Amino acid sequence: MSSLRRQVEVRPRPEIESLSAYRLRREAAVKLNQNESPQDWPPNLKAEVLARVAERAWNRYPSVDSEELRRALARYCDVDASMVAVTNGSNEAILGLVETYAGGGVVVFPNPGYSMARPLAIVGGASVEAVLLRPDFALDVAAILRAIERVERSLIFLASPNNPTGNRFPRSDIEAILEVAKGVVIVDEAYVSFAPGSWVSELSRYPHLAILRTASKAFALAGARVGWIVANAPIIAGVRKALPPYNLNVFAQEAALAALARPELVSERIQGIVRERTRLGNALAAMGGVTSYPSETNFILFRTELTAPVVFERLLARGVLVRDVSTTPLLERCLRVTVGTPDENTQFLDALRASLGEG
Repeated sequence: MSSLRRQVEVRPRPEIESLSAYRLRREAAVKLNQNESPQDWPPNLKAEVLARVAERAWNRYPSVDSEELRRALARYCDVDASMVAVTNGSNEAILGLVETYAGGGVVVFPNPGYSMARPLAIVGGASVEAVLLRPDFALDVAAILRAIERVERSLIFLASPNNPTGNRFPRSDIEAILEVAKGVVIVDEAYVSFAPGSWVSELSRYPHLAILRTASKAFALAGARVGWIVANAPIIAGVRKALPPYNLNVFAQEAALAALARPELVSERIQGIVRERTRLGNALAAMGGVTSYPSETNFILFRTELTAPVVFERLLARGVLVRDVSTTPLLERCLRVTVGTPDENTQFLDALRASLGEG
């Protein structure tokens, strides 16, 4: 008996089909394009984590909500464990919050801002409204408040310090938004370790505030994909319904627990990055044909007189990979460089001088 094979065309949702997949070039001798920690973990700490992973039963699911790590992160942030949800990187945290509190609504965010805010909002079922920063990269608070007033259901996403501009938004500006916002306000603190000033202490004042953290930067755990949300218990209870169970594997859990147990190592790495950030910023400021911007992160935004793609390719030809952000509004001729090791930073500066000297 024969049957005809049906021809079925399966297509993504139109709004997802219009997105571009996240892709970055990764190969270079000096890799300074993804805001990663410039130093890997020491071998003895890696061995400790691997030994702990080996002791775990691999045939069993991990803790449904990373219970031990959730308690450890709560102690780290000085909050109750009911105020923490652990996620597979901060992107899962953003997606979970959008799905829970903004699906069918609007996500408002500044531009320039975190590049994944828009696609994650769309994937989460929300519409998006980008509000242009002011020319000095400050929030246009009035424009954000107008956007909030126009919609009935909204979520506000702010990264402070901001990526890729590197600046922190004044507390008074964020407070003005919190006072008016009708829904959840996310403050992404991915870079807060490099310029302390967290909003965690303000959670008692703002029941609709949610704070994002990541282990990818200061903890040097980009490969483990560990993020977490700190918010009041009702927000956490809601978002945990949207997050998948068993979302963090045993390696990620053990690696994060080991990092939390070595605060002196994390602090030492942060201090070294901040010192190199100062050196790198001073060198860029003194370089002809370059404008660098103040940073409270582990990267520096800079603008050149040449077009950014030309500078990018010339640096890459010299073995140095940075991030071209020049297609973003307000960032014409701008590139972003991650603070690397002292040797990597010197190689970058030498390559940039040579690249600009080509004319």
